[in-house]
Amino acid sequence: MNIKFLVIICLLFSFYSCETKFEDDIRILVKGKVVDGFGVPIAGAEVGVYTQRGRGAFFAPGPSGSDQYNLGRNFSDSNGDFSVVSLFDNDADFSIEIDAGDSYSKYNYYTNIIDYVPSDLVFNLETIELKTIGIVNYNISRISGEGNTLSYSLKYENVYCEAYYEEGILVESESYCYEDVFESWILNDINSDRESTLVTTVGSTIEFIYSINDQPEIIETFIINEPTYEFTFTY
Repeated sequence: MNIKFLVIICLLFSFYSCETKFEDDIRILVKGKVVDGFGVPIAGAEVGVYTQRGRGAFFAPGPSGSDQYNLGRNFSDSNGDFSVVSLFDNDADFSIEIDAGDSYSKYNYYTNIIDYVPSDLVFNLETIELKTIGIVNYNISRISGEGNTLSYSLKYENVYCEAYYEEGILVESESYCYEDVFESWILNDINSDRESTLVTTVGSTIEFIYSINDQPEIIETFIINEPTYEFTFTY
């Protein structure tokens, strides 16, 4: 078969498989309230309604990303309340994404609206909490001289919440909200020091698990109690 013909067929298949299925004269309402970790309303949070965005950090660039699949957008008011009237696309990949900027965590609501749509055409997210972002700058350095090694792990809270719903009910097994993240390294004569930054949520606890020269592990914990946190360790 001619290669050029195959390419044309593939392009046509891609085009029609991604075609949105907007319903005439049907609109949906997305509403709710967005607050911070202390219950204080967040004003100006961007709420976007999307179709065919995909799931995960590499597929969902956030409300400020491409408008190609945007069905509607609005912002929370001074009380944190928001409402978005949008088009209705009968699709398996429907999402509501809330972004209040770099100082807060992100929230994504996913569901399949091919077989399920609320009877009143209203998606009520009620109250969504966005956690304050904490930046942790850490520095680990060796002062004990050559031949000494350090193996360590940092366990901390992720800053994303991806909630998947089926017929209005949260499916925890398919959701990913503020899960623990592990970062592990081994320091030795080749690389004896490490300076880096991690992103977590204010108020969360970080576990620092380490072993010097293959001795039994030691666990230290510290609470991120401010937006910028400095951590220093020597061995």
